[in-house]
Amino acid sequence: MSILYNDKLEELMKIQSEMSEEENEHFLNEFRKSELLVPLQIELDSLDLENMNLEGLNEINKEVKFHLKSFVGPNGIKVIPIFTDEENIHDVQLNTTVGSLFMRDLYKSIVPIQDSFDQIIINPSAENEYKISIDDFLSLFDEEREFEDMMKEIEEEMLEDEKIE
Repeated sequence: MSILYNDKLEELMKIQSEMSEEENEHFLNEFRKSELLVPLQIELDSLDLENMNLEGLNEINKEVKFHLKSFVGPNGIKVIPIFTDEENIHDVQLNTTVGSLFMRDLYKSIVPIQDSFDQIIINPSAENEYKISIDDFLSLFDEEREFEDMMKEIEEEMLEDEKIE
């Protein structure tokens, strides 16, 4: 059982090759709001190591300094791998620390160092992996786009409310 709930995102990833433009927009909106697992290198001096569980999950309620881990792909492309659940991490046998980050937080972490990366891959090596360029990822958090998406969500909620009444 996963600590994260990304079923909707994973379902949309399964049909990505057949997605209409509208379905792709829906996927990107789900992705933008998701919390995914990201490989990290944590600065140990920012942790309380005495109370750390080395065998399992640790909930940390203070600011932790970290660096995003990336990998160079076969074409020399610097990739940030991210994962919808623990099972996908085990499938690629990634032996590193991971943290769960909301994509807005990942965005904030990437912005100052965006030239260091070329691409993000969701669930690399999975049958339904999803690739997005860093520029396209950053554009998901454009203020105008977010405002439009928020207005669409409000409109959809109003339509749902009308159906219920």
